[in-house]
Amino acid sequence: MRLVVLILLSLSVQFVDAQNQVKLTKGYMPLLNEFDPDSLYKYQSGVYTIAKAMPFPAGVDADVKRFVDEKRKELIHNQYPNLSKNSKRSAIQPQVISGFSGAHISGTPNDNNMAINNDSMVVSVWNTYIRVYNTNGVLKKNWGLEFFPSDPKATKPGNGVGSLNRSYDPKIVFDPASNRFIIVFLEGSESSDTRIIVSFSKTSNPLDGWNVYELTGKPFGGTLWTDYPMIAINGEDLFITVNILKDNTDWKDGFTQSVIWQVPKVDGYSADTLRYNLWSDIKFENKSIWSICPVQDAYQPGEQGLYFLSVRPGDVSNDTVFLHRISNNYSHPNPVYSLKVLKADKAYGVPPSAPQKQSGFMLQTNDARVLGAFYVNNKIQYVQTSRNSVNGRSSVFHGVIQFPASSSPTITANIISYDSLDIAYPTIVHAGNNVFGKQSLITFSHSSEYYLPGTSIVYFDNNGEYSPLLMTKSGEGYINSFIADSSERWGDYTSIQRSYVDYNEFWVVGSFGKSNNTVGTWISKVRMNDPMVSVENLHLNQNAIAFPNPVIDFIHIPFETSLEQEVVVTIFDASGRIIASFTQVLEPGKQKAIINTSLYAQGIYHFSVTSAGNIISNGTFSKQ
Repeated sequence: MRLVVLILLSLSVQFVDAQNQVKLTKGYMPLLNEFDPDSLYKYQSGVYTIAKAMPFPAGVDADVKRFVDEKRKELIHNQYPNLSKNSKRSAIQPQVISGFSGAHISGTPNDNNMAINNDSMVVSVWNTYIRVYNTNGVLKKNWGLEFFPSDPKATKPGNGVGSLNRSYDPKIVFDPASNRFIIVFLEGSESSDTRIIVSFSKTSNPLDGWNVYELTGKPFGGTLWTDYPMIAINGEDLFITVNILKDNTDWKDGFTQSVIWQVPKVDGYSADTLRYNLWSDIKFENKSIWSICPVQDAYQPGEQGLYFLSVRPGDVSNDTVFLHRISNNYSHPNPVYSLKVLKADKAYGVPPSAPQKQSGFMLQTNDARVLGAFYVNNKIQYVQTSRNSVNGRSSVFHGVIQFPASSSPTITANIISYDSLDIAYPTIVHAGNNVFGKQSLITFSHSSEYYLPGTSIVYFDNNGEYSPLLMTKSGEGYINSFIADSSERWGDYTSIQRSYVDYNEFWVVGSFGKSNNTVGTWISKVRMNDPMVSVENLHLNQNAIAFPNPVIDFIHIPFETSLEQEVVVTIFDASGRIIASFTQVLEPGKQKAIINTSLYAQGIYHFSVTSAGNIISNGTFSKQ
């Protein structure tokens, strides 16, 4: 009888240590404004500049265009299978419960982000607007990013944040540990005006006001500016990563370095002076690492410090993954940065532009940077846009890093791809619980010659399989909003958040082609009920050591190790005869053994988890 212990298995890939001397700069920024959405009527009328789309850098797609074109010529129409037949299958598929239109306006890339609090208030942010809804889609308040200063026309010099007239790239997060929202966005795209606007809600209600700060977009001076923020939180700190570019260049050719801002949340929540750590000069082999994605801890308040991920986003093909870590919070007197360079077991690469159903119209897919990641139970899952080298389609690279704190982390990956669909701009969220760490939901934008642009989602289950693709919002028209040629800016990100009130409820925001051929925003409520590992199932069995009990196919045995140690998992039948045994050396932390019982006879079984002769866990289960 074969024992399957999925959580204890790992695959070997190449790993190399990397030493790096980063620069740490400390500083502070005073509170600049307290913004009250209810006081919007006091603002002066005026004309504001709407953020313009940065041009797509020439040459990125050119490296793969010939390869992609050749592959697509090999695929005739009858080789495009129906989507439902093309996906890897899981028994469980997400369900769309409801949806409504979110913040949007035609004219700028549809950079969607969204957060929901514990009181059914949804905040949708987009270039360049903020809208607050209830969960039924009823609009409560909306305003432009430029209204965060106390006086957007700067009629009172020196009072508050200076005038904002090119605000863009908003990111928002809800902090369940503090019951507050945080919004981060950028102002300006040249060295003459480049700022990071950081705003903390005064309460859990986003309409009760905000404490507004600004960080400089050129902390090292010169003709530089900041682009593309990403954010994550732990129990104490907010982390902001950005790319610093040269003036009069696009986001690829003008790249100089990526930096990490680390600020204590309590300063922003209490309207105090905002302290910060600035981590810079982050390099490998004397070259700056491009675009750093913070890894969100699946549960708050989370662990000390934070993980971060980078890749080589502009390469046609590569398997290098940079695993960064800041090991301490701001409050620690000696914070430490470290870097490990890993090799994935599959290559990623720059994706091709995505076709639209309207002949000759394309959507830009950017590069292969990491766009979303989370950490739970000694694993990091992450996603990035990539290409499928077989069918030439823009696809999603989904990686899993095992034991990132160990001396030799390993990476296994899959390419999520469809022969009749191009997909891009993914993000990911944890969909398991504090025992099961593998489940996730992945959302992304979709388009092709056969499907109008919209937003989709797939579920990744505990067996490592994907559900059939579910379109949370189908397109109603192609996208041709504001660029004269046929290569349209699609948007740089999507967003997904798990409800902190109902862990089986998820909120997704993405783009879609509207019937007037402009781009729209759609917010969906999605439900995910996996009876094998759902939160309800865990609660029903919270007094059981192993579950589900009785079992049909798989039994799950959770346990915890306090140090690195050798663990033995043993299964006995009712007579005490050993059915199976497995030995594995584990890192300290929460563990689980997952055992295939499908060939076991009906009856009573016993298990034990031991280390050095000491019992860690034992119990009984029955097989139906």
